[in-house]
Amino acid sequence: MEDNSSRILVPQPRLGEKGMILLITITNMISPLSTDMYMPALPDMAEYFHTTDSIMNMTMAGFYFLFAAGMLVFGPISDKYGRKNTLIFGVLLYVVTGVGCALCTSVWALILIRLIEAIGAGCMIAVTTAIVKDQFRGQLQSTVLSITQVFGSVSPVIAPVIGAQLYRFLGWRALFIALAVIGAGILVMVLMMEETLREEERLEEHVLATLTHLGIVLKNPVFTIFLLSIAFIQVPMMAYVTSSSYIYENFFGLSPQGYSFYFAFTAFLSIGGPVIYMFIRGRNSFAISISIFSTITVSVILIALIGHNSPICFALAFAPLMIVCCMSRPFSITILLNLQARDTGSAASLINFIFTLLGAIGMVLITGLWNDYIFGIVILGIFCIITGFSLTALLRFRFGKDSINIDLK
Repeated sequence: MEDNSSRILVPQPRLGEKGMILLITITNMISPLSTDMYMPALPDMAEYFHTTDSIMNMTMAGFYFLFAAGMLVFGPISDKYGRKNTLIFGVLLYVVTGVGCALCTSVWALILIRLIEAIGAGCMIAVTTAIVKDQFRGQLQSTVLSITQVFGSVSPVIAPVIGAQLYRFLGWRALFIALAVIGAGILVMVLMMEETLREEERLEEHVLATLTHLGIVLKNPVFTIFLLSIAFIQVPMMAYVTSSSYIYENFFGLSPQGYSFYFAFTAFLSIGGPVIYMFIRGRNSFAISISIFSTITVSVILIALIGHNSPICFALAFAPLMIVCCMSRPFSITILLNLQARDTGSAASLINFIFTLLGAIGMVLITGLWNDYIFGIVILGIFCIITGFSLTALLRFRFGKDSINIDLK
């Protein structure tokens, strides 16, 4: 019988290699599931709670801000106390608050419990990202990150469709119960997992002192500049995620079911992003970065020209941006994790924190500054393009052509 733990660094007799990849994959689907599953219900939920779109959007934007905070804190904590115990805490918090969301009778209670739920979700993502570095090396590490991104792209495909049907037959409360059930499944797998961070590799400082390692990681200028250059893609991307139901349902006049299929269509196309990366990994990283921002430029131009014409025109125009956004995650995380020899938990926290924080900013800006959400996405896309090209050029000319190239052998 083949030893299914043979290629992982810490043996997992109960989960094995495939089980670990499954755990990491499902956990990294939590973010899109936590938002996309109930997006079809958002306009009707605003009516149910007798509130505005902006206040209802706080259940998503607020979630992302605390989600980012959870990722920032729990990575260093896991460097001190280990991955498993930290992960158990995060999953339990997510499950309990999922049930709490389903029991809410006011929008403010829902917002508050969603904030707490986000902390648990952030813990889950930060710790499992660190586990990737603990367990895998080289091309296998890159492959695992690509697999998680593929399924992360599948989540927005299936989540709105499933969410629309659950909402149709069982109401919006069933959506949060479904998320709690998914969290319970993750908890079972975590309990089966063996600790991946050895005792001798853990931080010895006081728990608050472990947070100073975030600053140590940030002092690596190549890490910080490259992270920011890629992370700004999340601004227009998450602006689209939070405004898409209003664009398709209110502007184009589609039903929640109709919206879910259009959103699923663009999300399905985005699966091509990590698949493309698996074929081009190993090529010059600067060339890949330039290709990403060039594609976003084309997408933003198309949105500006034809985005208001029809829902299919808008979906097709946005699709290239969504594809390269999904490609950028395994591409950048592989490089960033390997730019840090130590402090893996802190590095994983900063990666996910910056990505999520900038995404949350996009979510707030889109509903706070523009009534025409399509126009707002164009403006945020232009900002992303300028920032991305500028930081990539700075990195290339200040630190050299090989500064972000890594050996995946």
